[in-house]
Amino acid sequence: MGEHHNDPIISGPEPSGPAVWWRNLVAAVKAMRARIPARAGEKPSRRKAARTPAPDAGATSAWRAMHGPPVLWLAPVFLLFAAAYALPQLAEFLQPQAPRSLIKALVAFLPGFAAPVEPMLAGWLWAPLWVTLLALALRLRAVWVTHLAILDAVGWSMAAMVVEGGAWLLWGRTALARGGFSPAEQDGVWQLLVGEIIFLFLTAVVFGPTSRPRRDLLEQ
Repeated sequence: MGEHHNDPIISGPEPSGPAVWWRNLVAAVKAMRARIPARAGEKPSRRKAARTPAPDAGATSAWRAMHGPPVLWLAPVFLLFAAAYALPQLAEFLQPQAPRSLIKALVAFLPGFAAPVEPMLAGWLWAPLWVTLLALALRLRAVWVTHLAILDAVGWSMAAMVVEGGAWLLWGRTALARGGFSPAEQDGVWQLLVGEIIFLFLTAVVFGPTSRPRRDLLEQ
């Protein structure tokens, strides 16, 4: 007999077919179910709820203190500033021979007190397209996150201001002086920036954290 005393008497290919596949599938499912600890008499919905951790009220409060509450009703104001910077580029695209006339026609639909907005918009005709598109993407992101955290929206808008304000400081003043822009349009560029700065500053102050920081956090 030797070493081959355990060899099967009849050798051949292993059985296969739908029946064997079904047995293997059932065995795999049973093995997977055996690994999941389930309590007797417990409903699946309750097991799923038990596996889902409840939201931590303290963590939510701390997150709100850092990022601010959702303030969706301010989204139109953020969108208004985004449109104000993008409108000059749109006017130049639609009417390249006379973009200022198109801006004037659009401002004419606004109330009379909005007349100073016209030189502000016309002044931003100096901006390159890539600067406007990059800042527009950042401001649209700010509009989107107002339903999540208002201070995050302020941060995204400030990033857009850094892009356009930096471009104005580096190249814009020279382009305005050499491009035939009127003094009102040259002043309108920084006046629009100042208006947005005031809005963002007031928003951050009103919706920023008002509680004092905990002493144990300061001592760490």
